[in-house]
Amino acid sequence: MSELPEGLRLELEGLKPLLGNCASLDATRARAPFPHELAARLMEGRGDMEQRRAFVQGLIDVVRAILEDFPDNIFWDLDYLASCLWLAGGPRETEHLAGRVVRLCRGFGNKSKLRFRYAHDFLFGYDWARWVLREPEGREDTGPFDLGFLDYLDARCQELVELISRSDAKYGPLQGPEFRNPFIFCREPADEAHLHRVLAREDLIPVKAWRFDGERRWHLPFTDLRAEAALRLGLSRKAGP
Repeated sequence: MSELPEGLRLELEGLKPLLGNCASLDATRARAPFPHELAARLMEGRGDMEQRRAFVQGLIDVVRAILEDFPDNIFWDLDYLASCLWLAGGPRETEHLAGRVVRLCRGFGNKSKLRFRYAHDFLFGYDWARWVLREPEGREDTGPFDLGFLDYLDARCQELVELISRSDAKYGPLQGPEFRNPFIFCREPADEAHLHRVLAREDLIPVKAWRFDGERRWHLPFTDLRAEAALRLGLSRKAGP
């Protein structure tokens, strides 16, 4: 880390106090690693200066986007996403991937028409596993942070915006400051944290984002299993936006 330009290093380390408790779904650790800790582990003895700069800047941009667009995000297991940034290729590829993730945060987050509250479904692979399961032969080799899946999410974002403009029954305009929740279960912070800790304990998280390799799985109906777990925990809700 000492080889980085001082301004970039300080900017990376400056993210630490913004992440609050930095909660993790990995029960074996007290918290998720801070961004500068992830960067140090991934870069140790690897990469030239240009690649390191691109990676650190990309990681900073992604973390800031999540902070700005999903300020209520609870779990900060960014190990796998950071690893994908590091392994994206050269500096241009790293910059491009980071930019794509930032764009998705802007499109789905609290300042958009969609106004989803958390980045959890993206980070922990629920959106991705559901997408692969629909057409596994053509999609099983595409990862949750690969460009093919990000292309789908970009298109899905536009589809949802169009549904909102037509006052769709499931994806209609929101009232006031509320967040969008098309699910059958509550996603208030305490409920969200409890549900996903139970899911992690029961090994029902499709992407283990707290691992550098992600140990990703798509072969189970994770979306349905999550809903079933939520109902079992008494987290059902009335239909809403």
